[in-house]
Amino acid sequence: MSGKIVDDTRHEKVLSYMRLFLESPTCIEQLLGWGLLDIVDNCLRVNSDYRVSSVAIRFLGDCLAAPEQGRDAWLAINHGEQSILSWVIGNVDSQHALVRFACLYFIRQAATMADERFDALVESVDYQRFLLRRLLDSSYFVVIEACALLGSMFYRSGSMDPVLCELVEKLVGRSFDAQSTPRKMAVLATAVTLFGIREEPVRVYALEQYSQTRLQLYLFDDDRLIRDKALDVLELTLRFSSDRACLARVAESLGSRLTEHTANRKVYALVALRGLAAIVKEVPANLALCCPEALSQCLGIVHSALTILLHAHGICHQAPEPACAAEALAAIETEVLDLMGGSGAIANSVACEAARVVREYCRTNFCQNVFAVLEQLLENKAVQRNAQQLQLVLDAIIHLLRLAKQGSFSHLLVLPGIVANFAIQAPGLKLLFDLVLESVGDQSDVDSEQYRQFVQLLAQSVKARLADVEWEVRDTALEFVSAAATTLGWARARGLIASGGLLGDVVSALGDTEEYVRASGAQALVAVLGSADTRFRQQVACHSGLGSEQLGLLVSDSEAFVKRAALDLVYALGQHAVCGRVEGREWLHCLTYSKLYQMGDDPDFEVRVRCARILALLARWMHLMDIGSDDRAFVVELQPDALLLDMCTDPSRYVRRVCLDGLLGMKRAYEEAGGIEAALNGEERSGKWQTVERGGDGESFYGKLCDIDFARLESTLTAEHLYQEALDTQVEKEMMTETQDPNIGNNILDCY
Repeated sequence: MSGKIVDDTRHEKVLSYMRLFLESPTCIEQLLGWGLLDIVDNCLRVNSDYRVSSVAIRFLGDCLAAPEQGRDAWLAINHGEQSILSWVIGNVDSQHALVRFACLYFIRQAATMADERFDALVESVDYQRFLLRRLLDSSYFVVIEACALLGSMFYRSGSMDPVLCELVEKLVGRSFDAQSTPRKMAVLATAVTLFGIREEPVRVYALEQYSQTRLQLYLFDDDRLIRDKALDVLELTLRFSSDRACLARVAESLGSRLTEHTANRKVYALVALRGLAAIVKEVPANLALCCPEALSQCLGIVHSALTILLHAHGICHQAPEPACAAEALAAIETEVLDLMGGSGAIANSVACEAARVVREYCRTNFCQNVFAVLEQLLENKAVQRNAQQLQLVLDAIIHLLRLAKQGSFSHLLVLPGIVANFAIQAPGLKLLFDLVLESVGDQSDVDSEQYRQFVQLLAQSVKARLADVEWEVRDTALEFVSAAATTLGWARARGLIASGGLLGDVVSALGDTEEYVRASGAQALVAVLGSADTRFRQQVACHSGLGSEQLGLLVSDSEAFVKRAALDLVYALGQHAVCGRVEGREWLHCLTYSKLYQMGDDPDFEVRVRCARILALLARWMHLMDIGSDDRAFVVELQPDALLLDMCTDPSRYVRRVCLDGLLGMKRAYEEAGGIEAALNGEERSGKWQTVERGGDGESFYGKLCDIDFARLESTLTAEHLYQEALDTQVEKEMMTETQDPNIGNNILDCY
């Protein structure tokens, strides 16, 4: 159950639409003037669908959260009979989770009022017991909302609420063995909530309630969800603790169960390693805990994790002395290494958790020795065969390189070699390319020998990945070329795309067997055309791989998203050609009247949008710009003006918008240039302005433009018009009948 559920019923659709008004500075005044509370009251009647009621209450909660005017809504709700508040009070324990969630949401938004009316509301529901019931609720989303309400009420008027403090102490005070799984989850969820409150007294209180001794029981619970939540709480305690002795206590508690030779020993080892990951992640960031001794222990933990990871693949690793400064941490390493001798499955799971420890440390700390070991692991065949371990090692390397680039660009010279590693698949390659874009974007001296060397090596690596057997990798490499052209600027991207010789590989991708690669290749060329200088644009336009036959095949592709990208490419080439920035007419000759006609009637509206854009470009070129006689004859055969006029009746408002903008722009251009009289008389004008006769009826193109009711066409493009049109539509009664089946009933507003 999502907190933003909107079912297919008329009331909920309308209320969902009304939420759009809440950003207006006068929204609450308008809504109250429209009788909002009466409408909501009708939604809460006994025979109302519980889904309608829940959405109505959530909408009122949104009204309370409206900036500046939320209090007006609160006062209106509290005025008179207060039937809405009575409904909330009476339904806080509803049998429907959706209603319980809505009541919690409303009360949480009302908590921002912080007045006697809110105090009366929460007192009427006995909020300590009420919150306890909701924290133990069977619905996960209700529990999350109950935690949010607890967080908004816990610290009020400069102090902690004693009633809620008593609630927390009741929760955590019960014997661990007597706690059910929902209660354990409520205890831990409450801890996360308290640590999320920014007031220092609350965090101190949370550290007192969730001591390491108490938390240890949850860390080694039989339920995996409980263990995961407890590890989240452990991270928070390390993040906000100011007691330097806590590090030793945490390490001792993590290793306490490893000496037990039971069936759960593997689970205990994984928990211990995840706990160590929390230490190396949070301790360096906590100024109260971050001291030379603590940092030394964190580095020792990382070397222990590397030892475990290397041991899993039969590689010896001599860690710097001391490997672990704390005896408890060294004991964990010993026990884990002993456990890994059992089976390959255990070794793999433990190795993955050890890699996570290293990754967390590398987020904020650079160590050359750690980087060297990770490079060694990246080249290891066993690691390369394990996708999870490979990704974790790669993540750690990327974090280290991101830290290293802040000091020196020389560390990044290893990036092209890593990009060329064929064991790294698309997700990892995407992260590497993101780092490349950051690094190149930060580089100021693009003329240095070091930078030129880096770009040349990178271009060769990208070329290699464009020939990868996996289409996802080829697609990712093309997306990188597109991003480089778009975000880096041509001064930086030139060395990679132009000097690096990538153009031919990108053009070759247009004929790839995989449709996603074809689309990405076209998009990459569009990006290059948008940022390149005139000389390189000319190289693109005249490339042998972009002949009319190849472009024609791409435009006629069976996949709609490939057609979209192909039409974007044709439009980009055409834009530069009609303005005289590039020569070559292959983009034009790939088009025929039948192709344009078919694309203008394509089932995919985005294809039709792009078709309309090309038609508008051709019509403007033909009527309003200098055009050679050969080009003119070819464009006349395409009949772009007639097709564009026909598309004004397209069912998609996005297509009609392109048509409107194109035709209205041409009409204004005629009028501003003083070509009206000649156009109306059907006279042929040389030079800049020209008109084309159609069918011998003597009517100029400008005359056709004058016949268009642009105001009416504009009025059909707004969302409000479509919404009102849907409300006014007469439909059969059977379509309006509500049923209990999901997604069956009043779907009249789905088009909105």
